[in-house]
Amino acid sequence: MLGLDRDEVINAVSLAWVDGQSLRTYRHAPNTGSRKSWAAGDATSRAVRLALIAKTGEMGYPSVLTAKTWGFYDVLFKGQPFKFQRPYGSYVMENVLFKISFPAEFHSQTAVECAMQIHDLLRAQGKSADDIKAITIRTHEATWWPCPCCSAA
Repeated sequence: MLGLDRDEVINAVSLAWVDGQSLRTYRHAPNTGSRKSWAAGDATSRAVRLALIAKTGEMGYPSVLTAKTWGFYDVLFKGQPFKFQRPYGSYVMENVLFKISFPAEFHSQTAVECAMQIHDLLRAQGKSADDIKAITIRTHEATWWPCPCCSAA
């Protein structure tokens, strides 16, 4: 899309690999934070920036995955090559989960929906969120439908 030739694309991709990847720690306790709302945009902007840098002739690192000791496979896979879980095919397209309702991770969709239903119940009673003294959530897994905190189906 930016008019890069094959070598420039290889350089851009290797520049992305050489600096590592997301640890996702900001998406899980105890480090859950607001970064999860802008992480994808950040990753995208970095990709564009690296592509533009590669377009200017910045060198790439062709052995970023395979270099001994400091390559991706040695550092993160303890010397083992990457293995696909399944053959190339259409698995992802056939098993994709869509976040249709809210801009939140898939497993939290029902929790958001439940909160909105509770908001409607409070409003019907002439109350608001200010009337809530405490919320206790007991769970050991991701939240799924049916809503665990109300009888909505």
